[in-house]
Parts: sequence; C-alpha cells; structure tokens
Amino acid sequence: MIRLGVISDSHDRTVWLEKYADKCRGERYDAVFHLGDHDSDARWLERHVDCPVLFVAGNCDMFSKTPREVQASWEGHRILAVHGHMQDVKYGLERLSNCAEERGADIALFGHTHEPYVGWLGPVMLMNPGALMNGRYGELLIDGRRLVPRLGNLRGERIPRP
Repeated sequence: MIRLGVISDSHDRTVWLEKYADKCRGERYDAVFHLGDHDSDARWLERHVDCPVLFVAGNCDMFSKTPREVQASWEGHRILAVHGHMQDVKYGLERLSNCAEERGADIALFGHTHEPYVGWLGPVMLMNPGALMNGRYGELLIDGRRLVPRLGNLRGERIPRP
C-alpha cells in the first residue's frame, strides 16, 4: 500500500508546517505533494521529513522557476498535481479533469480554492486538501486499483469524506 500526504496553500504559516512535518514523520508517508502557494514552504518541508516532497508553484509563486505541474505514478495510477489557478478551479473542475485525462492521469491533485474536496469527474478522482494555512491536509492511500482519499484537519477534527 502507498501512503501519500497532500497539502496546499501553506502561505508561510510556520506553525502549521511544523505540525504537518510531525504528522508526516508519524504517518511514514511514501511521498508528500505540496500543491503551491509558497514553494519555499515545500523546500522547508523537504529538509524536515523523511520522504520525497513533490511540489508545484502556485499563483502566489509568480516569479518561481518551480514547475506548474508534476506527474507521478504509483501502482498503476498516474497523478497530475497542479495548484489549480491555471485550470480555473474556482469556476468548476471540468477543465482540470480534462487536463488530467489528456495527460493520462486518473488522479488530479489541486489547491487554490482553500476548500477541501474529494470527488470524481468522469474517470478522474479530484482531490483538494484545503489550505494548510488553516490546518487542512489530505491523505491518499493507494492499494492496487483501490483509492482511499481522506481529508483531515491538524486542529484535531476529521473532515467527513464525501
């Protein structure tokens, strides 16, 4: 089984980054995705966790040379990770879903809206962990063909899965 951590929109909130780094060490993730808005936070996280950190630039990383999208594969699943602003996710998820399908991905991870979300659009599972600056994070468990998305809050409560 593959265990992935998913965060976005950390916006230089050190307290939440430190709490999330503690969580990562405890959960023993295989990798963590940081979906933009402060790629410097992703670089900090790389130095403080024991797994790879894959990250993209967000709309607040305007002058960054960090890629705007990252693709990765685990157990036959292809993941497209973006911030979401370039796919206009605040106005609907169809463009993101189509983008994922065009790239052969069956999972699309995104941020930007600061709102947690898990859902399916066509053959693509879409996941937004919400904003880490508000304590929100996501986990994605991959067990063969089975995908188990989870949303959580570092403030202690679990967010019900849709």
